[in-house]
Amino acid sequence: MTVTRKRVVITGMGHLSSIATNVAEFKQALLNKTCGIQPSKKYLGRFEDANASEVLQPLSWPELPAELVGSLDNAALWAYKVGREALVQGQLPPGELRDRTGLIIGVSSAGAEAYIPLIEHQMERFSLKKATVSGSFSSCSAIVSSLLELKGGFELVATACTASTNAMGIGYDLIQNGKNATVLVVGTEPIYLPTFAGFYALHAMKRTPSSPFSGTPGMSIGEGAGALLLEEYEHAVARGATIYGEMVSYATSCDAYHETAPDPRGDGAVQVMRHAMQNAAIGPQHIDYINAHGTGTEANDRCETLAMKKVFPNIMDIPVSSTKAYVGHNIGSAGIIEMIACFLTLPDNQILPTLNFSTPRPNCDLNYVPNEFQNGEVKMFMKNNYAFGGNNCCLIASVKPEQSPASYYQSKRVAITGMGAVTAVGHTLQDMLAKMWAKEPPSQLHPLMLDASTRQEYRELLEAMLQNREVSDYMQSHFGKTDVASELNKPTGVHQVQGLDPRKMLRRFDPRKANIISTFALLAITQAMADAGRKVKRDGQTLGMILGMSKGPQATVYRYLQSLHPDPTKARTSEFPGSLMNAISTFCSISEGIKGYNTSLATGINAGLGALTYGYELVRQDLQPQMIVGGADENMSTFLVYLQALNNDLQLTLDPADFKVYSQHAKGYVPGEGAGMLLIEDLQHAQDRGAHIHAEIAGYGKSNDGCYFAQDDMPARIESMAVAIRQALQEAGIEPEEVDLICGTSDGTLARDAVEIGAVRHTFGVASRHIPFVNYNAWFGLVESCIGILNIAVVAEIMKRGEILPIPYTEDFSADDIAFVTQPLQKTVRHALVLGATEGGNHYAVLLRNVA
Repeated sequence: MTVTRKRVVITGMGHLSSIATNVAEFKQALLNKTCGIQPSKKYLGRFEDANASEVLQPLSWPELPAELVGSLDNAALWAYKVGREALVQGQLPPGELRDRTGLIIGVSSAGAEAYIPLIEHQMERFSLKKATVSGSFSSCSAIVSSLLELKGGFELVATACTASTNAMGIGYDLIQNGKNATVLVVGTEPIYLPTFAGFYALHAMKRTPSSPFSGTPGMSIGEGAGALLLEEYEHAVARGATIYGEMVSYATSCDAYHETAPDPRGDGAVQVMRHAMQNAAIGPQHIDYINAHGTGTEANDRCETLAMKKVFPNIMDIPVSSTKAYVGHNIGSAGIIEMIACFLTLPDNQILPTLNFSTPRPNCDLNYVPNEFQNGEVKMFMKNNYAFGGNNCCLIASVKPEQSPASYYQSKRVAITGMGAVTAVGHTLQDMLAKMWAKEPPSQLHPLMLDASTRQEYRELLEAMLQNREVSDYMQSHFGKTDVASELNKPTGVHQVQGLDPRKMLRRFDPRKANIISTFALLAITQAMADAGRKVKRDGQTLGMILGMSKGPQATVYRYLQSLHPDPTKARTSEFPGSLMNAISTFCSISEGIKGYNTSLATGINAGLGALTYGYELVRQDLQPQMIVGGADENMSTFLVYLQALNNDLQLTLDPADFKVYSQHAKGYVPGEGAGMLLIEDLQHAQDRGAHIHAEIAGYGKSNDGCYFAQDDMPARIESMAVAIRQALQEAGIEPEEVDLICGTSDGTLARDAVEIGAVRHTFGVASRHIPFVNYNAWFGLVESCIGILNIAVVAEIMKRGEILPIPYTEDFSADDIAFVTQPLQKTVRHALVLGATEGGNHYAVLLRNVA
């Protein structure tokens, strides 16, 4: 079916940087050619000649309670500030419009601020409240969506320097599916010590303000935030919104070349620019201006210039400039801040200059708009950003709507043709499924016990933390004691992948560059590709990858953070790139030559379902023929497992049978590790090539409850999950009574069990008594990011076999009006609904159809 692509316009903007605290100030600072790069106030004392573009202006939050502000980190506070400004400017008040507004946040460093005192061994500065509220990477989106009352579903993008550019692209694609008429996109990035030390140790930073494409090479790091309210054009016109420009198209790609260095041939950059123009149905002659990534480093500036020459025969006639000489390299918020700069100046026929420009460097010979604004009418322009791992993003936009021709796509049906998994149950999906259908008991837990020296080290750390009154009061009120160090003597357990030798399973494997989580991911990806009969043979650009992350490469992060003390100037450069959330995607892309659309989401538990829904959109909209989607996790360090076990949500046990989902006496969950991956593609293409089709993804829904600060608001949480279910059913075109199986992914805590049960009850009514309801988490442990993907793999096998396996361990179920499966059940499953949620209140529903 031919579909006319919706036009997506900008109806609100928000800004914060070293040179401005709002959009109006930012425009004036741009026109004044204000450079915000100066000797760093935060880091000059530790790093010689440290320059930065820092937010030093006093900021206030009069509309928020002071106690709440104290519990939030700058990543969340800044995202809230600019997001609020964009919503106010866009005249989108709280209520029905915001209830249907999605939120996509791009960030590179989130959740770190609360732990900086621990890294710096300054326990007196540690805030347990801040660590609890905003101490996880995924918390930023949940916090901002709750504060701004946005309930249209959220995602957190973590692709380092392209994070906010990827976020803009995802927001654009979400509007195409009709579920969201409005999407708030935010980029936020405070400069934290680990980021500053990493770039400093790589010798990437210039000791004076950066001068892209000229003079001495080097970047200037920056911080700040930006927001754009994206809106479907007809929707904006109907409500009389002011329109500031149009986002015409978007594309991403991956170099699959190196962990930090760009491909010197610029092939990935060339591919992404051409793909973006193809999506917009335009050619190089339609681009009047290019806002470059332009970091100022020698490798980036040279490769970026080469790529533009390859794409644009008329490049000498196109002005090109970098905004980073104004505000530095804002990392996760760079793309959106630079896009806002374009929307503020180009309507006045003012083309942004590249400040600090001096003598052009070798092979940098374009019109970089040196130092002064150039006059010129720009109908359509291109915004490019590039990141570690070779992640490339290209946006095409215009300052007025309808400057580009209408574009179309052939809507596709989306099929799962490949599946792969690594779990404690089995090192391959087939091993795992064979054990499950053989009715073998789930794997025994691997006992964790701290050795004497480690126990003493962490006892000292805990005792130091307890000197902080806030920490000791919390421990006393929550656990009735402050002698928590005694807990370190007790054994606990996790579901751990044991006996794995990846060299026997992978044809290309470099153990020097592979950490545990990347190895799990790569093993699952290669299984999915083999299952789908997919080999990359110089066609890597036709295969994309979206990975969902929860806690990410924890062991690598830990090693890197250890290297910052006592001298952060000696940070371990070998660990810095690998500590980023998108490092797993980088490793897998390089290993397998995957060069298509590439994004990493860090939305927390069930982030793999977010990856699946976005990958589905890319295939459905005919943007990418095949996608790898999924997630991976490695178990926390032994000490972190112990600390988390002090929370009632995580049981302290060595008996896997205590993981009882939907039980009247639910105790919580047992952590697990591994990976789950799916290869999805155009159904017709799969059928034409004779691929085995596991299931069709017939539809999905996404909603968030906005209850991050009111976890006890059970009706709102249930309704949010119900909204996601209704969306999935509507997109699939089926009625509730046509669903043959429901699979939840609750972690077994009472509250999360109640949300899934309540939503099913609310949506299906009396039919919920007859639709089989399952959940297989207790087999694997809670493999956080990909638990939904693993359950989908089991559901696909159920469709094939016609036998539904029971929920393990649980006997005393918490509801008698739900058809929990307690014994093997023979049943033909035509439609299956898989549910999932993040810890921040994002809810997913995915409808699978058996097409066998």
